[in-house]
Amino acid sequence: MLEGQGIIDGLEILTREDKPYRVRVPAGIVHLGEDEASMFALGAVVGAFGGVARRHA
Repeated sequence: MLEGQGIIDGLEILTREDKPYRVRVPAGIVHLGEDEASMFALGAVVGAFGGVARRHA
């Protein structure tokens, strides 16, 4: 969903790494653990769609 909306440029999961989630954003690649990746995704969705949700509530 985040990639489809143009919020991130891609995601790669390397299961043998300490921080297996590689999120590609315009500034570069962010290395994240599972908890960090879930908080990043939540923050990105709220940041991208929070205003729309408030207008239609």
